[in-house]
Amino acid sequence: MESQSEVNAEVAASSGLFKGVGITLIILGAVAILFPLFATLAVVTFAGWVLVIAAFFIFGSAFMVHDAGGTIVRILWALVALIAGIILLTNTDGSAGFLTAVLAIYFIFMGAMKITVGLIRRGERGAGWIAVNGILSLIIGLIIIADLQNTKDWAIGLLLGIDFIFAGFMLMSVGSAAKRLGPDT
Repeated sequence: MESQSEVNAEVAASSGLFKGVGITLIILGAVAILFPLFATLAVVTFAGWVLVIAAFFIFGSAFMVHDAGGTIVRILWALVALIAGIILLTNTDGSAGFLTAVLAIYFIFMGAMKITVGLIRRGERGAGWIAVNGILSLIIGLIIIADLQNTKDWAIGLLLGIDFIFAGFMLMSVGSAAKRLGPDT
């Protein structure tokens, strides 16, 4: 079992990684905000390809199951994933609307969770950023869901961009705190 000082040293050694990922998220967030339609289409396309590729893996795993029921369920699962992926890839407008609604709901729930975490960790370094991220996520999710028909083309890119920027600042804060856990503590 590792001692606390060894764990602290490992966390401190990862501080640069936290900061690097944070900076990357801030840059990606800015790009998504500047080009929201592109970011929306990229997300829809990415999700479509993930489902298509997953369908083939699920189908392949269907024949590793030792009972007929499990095989049938996995084949059906693969078929649903394949159809959903093809729909996302061929109907980007409708898919963007659906994914925007799902993402808005995600932001509403995650906003509430982040606010809760920020309040629970009140007084700790970075807790304020978590709470601010939660408040903005909640507000933006509510605004987007209120006018879904008019926001579907740009909302995914904007939402992800804003969330990436705040998550990036949060990770940079975590990286700064982690660095202080070095061998001298």
